[in-house]
Amino acid sequence: MNEQSQIDAVCIAPHDNTATLLRDVHAGESIAVGMPADGSRLMLPVLEDIAFGHKVAVRPIAAGEDVLKYGEVIGRATRAIESGQHVHVDNVVSLRGRGDDLHAAGPEAGPIAAADHVEFLLKPCVLDASRASFMGYPRLDGSAGTRNLVGVISCVVCANDVVSRLDGIEGVAVFTHQQGCSQTMPDVRAIARVLTNLALNPNLGAVLLVSLGCESVPSAEVLKAVQNAGKPARMIVIQEEGGLTASVTRAKQIVSEMKKEIEAERVAVPISRLRVGLKCGSSDTTQGLSANVVVGALTDVLVAAHAGVVIGETTEFMGAEHIAARNSKNTEVQKRIIKLVDRMEKRALAVGVDMRGGQPTRGNIAGGLTTIEEKSLGALAKAGSAVYQDVIDYGTRTDLPGLVMMDAPGREPEMLTGLAAAGCNLIVFSTGRGAPQGFPFVPVVKVTGNARTFDRMREHMDLCVAGLMQGTESVEGAVGRLLEAVLKTASGEFTKAECCGYNNSMNIYVTGPVI
Repeated sequence: MNEQSQIDAVCIAPHDNTATLLRDVHAGESIAVGMPADGSRLMLPVLEDIAFGHKVAVRPIAAGEDVLKYGEVIGRATRAIESGQHVHVDNVVSLRGRGDDLHAAGPEAGPIAAADHVEFLLKPCVLDASRASFMGYPRLDGSAGTRNLVGVISCVVCANDVVSRLDGIEGVAVFTHQQGCSQTMPDVRAIARVLTNLALNPNLGAVLLVSLGCESVPSAEVLKAVQNAGKPARMIVIQEEGGLTASVTRAKQIVSEMKKEIEAERVAVPISRLRVGLKCGSSDTTQGLSANVVVGALTDVLVAAHAGVVIGETTEFMGAEHIAARNSKNTEVQKRIIKLVDRMEKRALAVGVDMRGGQPTRGNIAGGLTTIEEKSLGALAKAGSAVYQDVIDYGTRTDLPGLVMMDAPGREPEMLTGLAAAGCNLIVFSTGRGAPQGFPFVPVVKVTGNARTFDRMREHMDLCVAGLMQGTESVEGAVGRLLEAVLKTASGEFTKAECCGYNNSMNIYVTGPVI
């Protein structure tokens, strides 16, 4: 890795016609580009100022030619691009999610080669965590909590004001959202499923549901399902209690009783009881070269130790679904992944505009990500080399070991909720530009590969793996530090998000209208 520190940009795969900059460069400079095919360096004159993390053409690219990164097509040149020129949104267009150009969209923009993703960095990791353990709270269903909290969960948006009054009580976690009434029945059923599975998350020792009393969601059925699973659960109904003040008073009394009921000491439990959710957000190009590569190595370590890993963000499979498909357990899982990505893309196409600005977001673009294909290829590095064992609907609980895909959007409030409902007792969240969000009752470990972000956002970042890009740290060294952070967090050490309380802006994903 020492040689990488002597280069200014890296060309990731032999076929690539772009390289990613490791520093800001200026017009007239001649920069050293690391070439993966033979380990050589290409000296490249730069024609314009280009920011760190952005792409530069390593050879001329003709108008209409495929633009390549990771050995994959990430878009098409809209005009001729000279060697040494900035490659970005002003001269490249995505081929996916193009409601403004239906002829451009579709899976025909697939791989040009069967190269492994970020092959030059993703070395085999020899870490063996099979005998590792953490100090947790065993549950009756065989799971284990990394926290032991009383959860106060709103059944409907109209109950949020009562629930929020309990925020800040030690040993209590509150969950509010914007759903629960005046929605189509498929969404009502989905919300009920999510609320039930949130309540069953192993990090909650007991649950208080707060109902308004007239919501569409069948709150009594949610309560019964939680109780039938053997978890202490109660419910208050605001319309029956007499309003805000009486409801808050009653809720505080109940949670005080529940806190005493669930008192317990941590005990050693095997790492196989970890269910780790994966998320990336506020992304830039450093993630596909550093943070997500390290998270992918962690995924491989966890899967080898028979732990469970859940990945989602269906939009961020778009343009990389062929990689996930070929790493699927069987044809059924493969077809399900392709179907979900196709369905998500059709939602984008139906709007009739280019999805760019929404995906990738404005911040993604500022960080050097040009198209959804490029973003997806970097995002799926989080899966490592693991095989997809199953595909689940949003907010569905899974107890499977190994890697599972959950159908979910990319936005943090909905995605983190989905992971918690899936039963994840810890979440690893990679970020390039500095996403601060945590979750009310599932600890979220923030990891970045952008040294600038780590310096600016120290209040929110738990781990920096920028050394991978800088050539000062190996994948094995970085994943070892991340695994240590995960096990310490699972054993009770607070994350930065928990310390500063940046964890309450959540929501539940729905697809239908408010009616």
